[in-house]
Amino acid sequence: MRSKNKKRVLFTILTVSLLVVGLLLTGCSDKKAKEEPIKASVVTSSEKLPKMVDFWSPTCPPCRAMMPILEKLHVEYAHAFELEKVDVSQAENQQRSRENQIQYIPTQIFYDENGKQIFRHTGFFSKQQILDKWKELGYEMAPKE
Repeated sequence: MRSKNKKRVLFTILTVSLLVVGLLLTGCSDKKAKEEPIKASVVTSSEKLPKMVDFWSPTCPPCRAMMPILEKLHVEYAHAFELEKVDVSQAENQQRSRENQIQYIPTQIFYDENGKQIFRHTGFFSKQQILDKWKELGYEMAPKE
């Protein structure tokens, strides 16, 4: 009886482990996301803006889920804050990722208008959560009219 239970438990653990590994490999495939990364907005006035930098990769499912959110924010709030996306899978961004101690993606770093880091978040961040965080940090965000 005990031997049968041990076999069932081992079989269950093995099955769950294989499912988890399969899901991770599927979610982190080498397929490139169709969307192009958002470039940092260019500030044309003399006013400095706060900035959010998103460290991401096209093979990261939460990163891909955030793409349309960040695109909307970029269009609606370009007058209020800069948005920059850094693809950590690109060789030219490896040093910057290390300098910012990026261990997991997506990671969003918020900077004040003087370039000082004021907040860091790792993981999926909804549009409303991003706007709420800016408000919590003392920045009123209103969309372009």
